[in-house]
Amino acid sequence: MTFCFKEFAAVMKASYRTIRFSSVLCFTSATLVGAILAGSLLDLGIIWLLLFSVSSTSFAFIINDLSDAELDRSAGVLRNSVSTGELSSGRCILLALFFLSVSLASLPFLSFQNQLIGLVVIFLYFTYSWGLRAKARPILDVLYHGLCLAILATMGFLGYSTFNFACLLLASLVFLLSATSQVLQEIRDYETDIKMVKTTVTLLGKRVSLIICLAFLFFALAIFCLLLFYAVLPLEILLLSPLAYFTAAPFIRTIRNEEYKDNMLREIKETRLIFIAVLLAFLISYRLI
Repeated sequence: MTFCFKEFAAVMKASYRTIRFSSVLCFTSATLVGAILAGSLLDLGIIWLLLFSVSSTSFAFIINDLSDAELDRSAGVLRNSVSTGELSSGRCILLALFFLSVSLASLPFLSFQNQLIGLVVIFLYFTYSWGLRAKARPILDVLYHGLCLAILATMGFLGYSTFNFACLLLASLVFLLSATSQVLQEIRDYETDIKMVKTTVTLLGKRVSLIICLAFLFFALAIFCLLLFYAVLPLEILLLSPLAYFTAAPFIRTIRNEEYKDNMLREIKETRLIFIAVLLAFLISYRLI
């Protein structure tokens, strides 16, 4: 009995690592922000939206680890639970099928347009890692990552409003932030990727990629200002603007010194959940007041 419990605990721990809970929260927060900014009072329908967001994103991360397992072993980079052998391929497939089933089961409770968009999201998640394998195709890798998160934000907005200019601005902002995140991850993996796969960063180089990240953030700032101008975001949100320092500063330090890149990604990951939590708390409080 003790042995079985230890094995079960080990499998659960490996599954938790594969799902990447903190990243799933980041993706799901895009859906919640979209719903909040739609301007209507949230109802029980948000539960189905969030359930789809959590389950579909979990599915995406699981099949991503499964697709990378052999590549990681060959490169000697044992980062995910499948490549280390902590989670067997069979169990990983079952876990992926479970979350895919939950995603599909939640779709009928969404609006028709969100049902269609949800199927597109699942298709993008699958072809990012398998089939087309967009993650190993320069430019497509960044486009896919940006689109997936932007679509989740759009689904949240469309759950409580119709598509309009505000929705387009929000989706564009989320796209740029998500694309930036993808480029940063590829910069982290540059030494491994350049020997094994083609990505946007291996094509352009680390320094140019970092400059592109800053350009993305500049355009994101411009869209943020438009969201303020059109009153999609309240002016009071500017009180949170000092938090932007914790994102911009690591970029600048890394451009000056490429050896700082590992610290950069770690610093951003350590602060992103705090930033998202503060942002959601602010937006929810603003709507309630």
